Amino acid sequence: MKIKKLTIIIMSVGLFFSCSEDNTIGFSENLSTTTVLETINAISFDEDMEELVSETLELRSSSSSARNIESSDKGPKKFDGNKYGDCATVEVDEENNVKTVTFSGTCYGKRGQSRSGTMIISYSDVRNEAGSFRQVEYSDFYMNDIKIEGTRRTEVISVDENGNKTMKTTLSDGKMIYEDGTFKTKNSEMIRFTYMEDNKKVYSTLTGSSSGVSTEGIDFSMQITTPIKFSYDCPMDGKMKKGKVPIEGIKVTTDGDSSIITDFGDGTCDSLVEVTKDGEIETVDLKDIKRGDRFKNILKSKNKKK
Repeated sequence: MKIKKLTIIIMSVGLFFSCSEDNTIGFSENLSTTTVLETINAISFDEDMEELVSETLELRSSSSSARNIESSDKGPKKFDGNKYGDCATVEVDEENNVKTVTFSGTCYGKRGQSRSGTMIISYSDVRNEAGSFRQVEYSDFYMNDIKIEGTRRTEVISVDENGNKTMKTTLSDGKMIYEDGTFKTKNSEMIRFTYMEDNKKVYSTLTGSSSGVSTEGIDFSMQITTPIKFSYDCPMDGKMKKGKVPIEGIKVTTDGDSSIITDFGDGTCDSLVEVTKDGEIETVDLKDIKRGDRFKNILKSKNKKK
């Protein structure tokens, strides 16, 4: 009988979850959704950012080689089909290996996410080879009204004969600042493996850990204990969420003496997540909960024991 499920609903309702004003009960008294959702948000953001940076690096200064962009030989480039918003442009400095992505005003991409501000991407002379790298820094950059800070660096560890790639991504001095002024800090190190067939991505897996402080002021650490698997062919709600749907894997978030287990499922595409704390299990729909909410069934179960 299947009880373990999760998908992140970043495509249908945006990458990040909205804030709630229900903050009357502290995390130590019952299981708040905030830390759980914020660690999921961070994983979601990393996946979205990985795709955006990869597509930015595919842009070339010559229109003859830029088959996936709409631009002239000179001036800023634009992403094909306004995928990241019709005001998103890329300035290319080939001499210094720097690409600057600017979202003028607020850009709404095809998936509904809004972006504003600037990303500065520096990269090595070679790409897709062991030892190559790209590094991202943010300047007044917002995604869905959440300000993003920090330095994100990705290095290619290995590429095999089939094109399967292993990369390490580190985030230093990461911060997500929400509209209400609260913020989450994070440092992390993740290993991503991408499996290819016929030069197409089939799935990727993510392992690693992070630590920081949640918007509730709680120190936390997160460890992926079973690799999180992202499918590149996973329809949900009638739409294809390529590379964005985590269909397997387990992460454990620790706050002091409390451990929260989040199970991403058994391969099914849906928006459910199984959360376990102190032996109590709750399956909730991410579309129905917000930061600051409580896991009602766990709280109710604990009250019955008192």
